[in-house]
Amino acid sequence: MPIERYWILTARKLNGEATPGELEELEALSAEHPEITPTVNALERVWHQEVPIVSADEQQRLLALLEQRVPEIAPVPVVVPVQRRHSRFAWAAGFLLLAAIGSGLLFYTHQPHVAVHEVVANRGTRSQVRLPDGSVVWLNAGSKLVYDDDYGTHDRLLQLEGEAYFDVAQQANVPFEVKVKGATVKVLGTSFNLRAYTDEAMVETALISGSVQLQFEEDAKPRQALLKPGQKLILTRQPGNGFIASWQSLRSNKKEDVKEIAWKDNTLSFNKESFSSLATRLERWYNITVIFEQPRLKQLEFTGSIKGEKIQEVMDVLSRTSGQFNYRYDQTNSVLKISSK
Repeated sequence: MPIERYWILTARKLNGEATPGELEELEALSAEHPEITPTVNALERVWHQEVPIVSADEQQRLLALLEQRVPEIAPVPVVVPVQRRHSRFAWAAGFLLLAAIGSGLLFYTHQPHVAVHEVVANRGTRSQVRLPDGSVVWLNAGSKLVYDDDYGTHDRLLQLEGEAYFDVAQQANVPFEVKVKGATVKVLGTSFNLRAYTDEAMVETALISGSVQLQFEEDAKPRQALLKPGQKLILTRQPGNGFIASWQSLRSNKKEDVKEIAWKDNTLSFNKESFSSLATRLERWYNITVIFEQPRLKQLEFTGSIKGEKIQEVMDVLSRTSGQFNYRYDQTNSVLKISSK
């Protein structure tokens, strides 16, 4: 779906002309393109705020300046929503749409800069942050969380790459949303784990308490799923066709025994997990490179949990448990080699 369609639907929504079907289509596109959310939020602020009345000549002059700044947008039709009750706002929204359609450039006047905050847990590290509303988020290795200064004002919107555990403060009138590539999690007050690494084909949500709603596409159609405590929903990406959804039950209702969130307590927990999948987690956890000298070793499966501060401690346990491989760890180059016995 061309990105221009996204902006056309946004304009119709702001103007109050969007049909129920178009609003549903726009919501699905929003889930597919979370990176545009900050621009849309800024557009809505411009739309609803008072700005000076600008003459037609001044509008043309400003448009010409904008086209000079972003010349590649000239061939793109300008989609300007006509706001019947406040038509003097249309020029500001039009500028935003012109910039967004052409190049993603956000350009408007008399508007404050919205600071964006990033919380990053690099490979080999984990991080914890307390958000302005009192919600606490734990980030697993190789993850990033993004929010802006408007967080908590009208909504609580976050963008996640990687894995995080959320303990959400209850604010019934301020929705809490986490966007990942292709899906959105909506909650009011709850504890849940969300895993959505960009190099993995799945989005995994495990609900500890409260309730969450996931919005995604399945068979190219918008879907919604409501989770109850003790449930896990796994969305597996299908190129060009959204996700395939599958449900699981958590093995325990006690928070301290839920393997999906053991990582925040420095524990590796796994259940019939392939060595290949486990190696990917070890690479993020310890910021290392894992090399299998015999590919068949990737198919080995492990069940259990290990609480270890060093990679050698973890590998000693896995090696003894399996009895089928040896390992060599080059600490200087952070390379772990696994070979058959």
